Amino acid sequence: MRHSLFVASGNKASCPRKELEVSEVTMKKNLTRRSFIRNGAYASLAAGLSATLGCGSGSKGNGGTSYSVTKAVVIGSGFGGSVAALRLGEAGISTALIERGKYWAYTDENSFPTLASGFAGDKRTTWLSDFDANTGQIPVERYTGMLERIPGDTTYGVVGAGLGGGSLVYGGVLLQPKQEIFEQVFPHISYAEMDAVYYPRVLNMVSGGPIPDDVLATDSYSAKRAFIDNATAAGMDVVKSHVGFDWDVIRQEVTGAITPFASVGDYVYSCNSNAKNTLDKNYISMALATGNVEVHTLHNVITITERFDGSYRVYCDVLNEDGSVAYEHVINCQYVFMAAGSINTTKLLLKADALRDLRGLNSQVGRNWGGNGDELTARMGVSSHSLGAVQGGPASIAAFDLNNAIKSVGFMHSPANQGFPYPTQLQMGMCVPDALGSISYSLATDQAYINWPLAANANSRQAIMSSLDKITAQSGGTSLNSDALGGLAIWHPLGGVTMNEACDGDTGEIYGQPNMFVVDGAAMPGSTAGANPSLTIAANAERMMENIIPQIL
Repeated sequence: MRHSLFVASGNKASCPRKELEVSEVTMKKNLTRRSFIRNGAYASLAAGLSATLGCGSGSKGNGGTSYSVTKAVVIGSGFGGSVAALRLGEAGISTALIERGKYWAYTDENSFPTLASGFAGDKRTTWLSDFDANTGQIPVERYTGMLERIPGDTTYGVVGAGLGGGSLVYGGVLLQPKQEIFEQVFPHISYAEMDAVYYPRVLNMVSGGPIPDDVLATDSYSAKRAFIDNATAAGMDVVKSHVGFDWDVIRQEVTGAITPFASVGDYVYSCNSNAKNTLDKNYISMALATGNVEVHTLHNVITITERFDGSYRVYCDVLNEDGSVAYEHVINCQYVFMAAGSINTTKLLLKADALRDLRGLNSQVGRNWGGNGDELTARMGVSSHSLGAVQGGPASIAAFDLNNAIKSVGFMHSPANQGFPYPTQLQMGMCVPDALGSISYSLATDQAYINWPLAANANSRQAIMSSLDKITAQSGGTSLNSDALGGLAIWHPLGGVTMNEACDGDTGEIYGQPNMFVVDGAAMPGSTAGANPSLTIAANAERMMENIIPQIL
């Protein structure tokens, strides 16, 4: 049996459909969710993807306007949107899952950009910019690539684009926060319930498990073993985090059976060995399998309007891969689920407010934004251990310092393979910020902007460096903060439409805007409690959808 992926070619009004055939992967009758991922059965479902792609060379005026009606629209396909789409589909609710980026299908070892190709100006790295998203300095051809760079006053942010959202470009870390930090950040959410129900639910869908002992024992992972030793000796709580990678594929890399990518730290732009369990392989494929969800890629939401009867209209420019507009797609719906990521969810709402397209938005939208207390740090000149010729990925070892005199700190160890003249280890430090910032929006430039009070977060930055110094005392070398590594960058943007401030804490329904829900990182209060955010965003979306579904059926 074969399935078909229909892709529009030419403009909306005139082009025929091209049919791309994909072989079906046999599925066992009682396939579990995790084996669903590992056996690659997602491929047969992804082949049913109704990916409406723009393809004309003119403006939307040349391509015309397409109209459709559905009960729910989910804007964004990352860790919040993919959860929402699946649970809506399972409940029998007709749903359109909207993604501005493209569907990055794996075909071979050049399916995605690499770190090297990124530094060489690979257009696939960057979302519609003349300069690359990573450094902001390398000229690139404008393309609907994987990363978008968001400017700010004292920092900048980087966010994902493409089907699967942030799961394409994250490090695969699925780290559960410590209870004592979690309860400080989320006093209205039961940690016991998250621990027993929602975290395991997400892990069952996405995780490949913690790093196996046999992989950790190989030469490629000597740097991780060194970090475990040094952080343990420093008195920290060391954790083998769950990760969204297939360790069986990584084993093939390590043994030389396939070309190494994850095992040499090259997995920022998805992963060319196909080891990364991106959300198109699990949540989104299973949403499609319900028969109630349609996925529309290269759909860039321009605005959302509230109609006289309380329903909504979502206006999308359907893009070609070079960013030109093929045609307009207008979707009428009863419910809207905002899941475009912290910055872009906030941007869309602020834009709709500026255009007076949404009449009930509250004044807290755009506020209480933070970067998860992120501080990329390094220990250069490590002498306690040999770090090996290469530092393998993905990031999978965390350490929590719960005895920091300033505040608790979490670290995630990351591979350091390029640009360091001495044996170096990288750690992403995370903590609860001292003060939160905001996201603003310019109608003139159609640009979101980060307003981050860097000076007001001096204690948080000092807490991270204090904990890092404890590890450096064990490893040898010199501690470096983000200033020494090129400046503060935010890879974990959170907040802007936060729970119990701008939206309901149990459902994410925006105050003053009925039937519009925020289910992504925008609902987080600037932090996910000293841990990488993906797991907590998805688990909170699971919690919210469990509360929402009975209300809208």
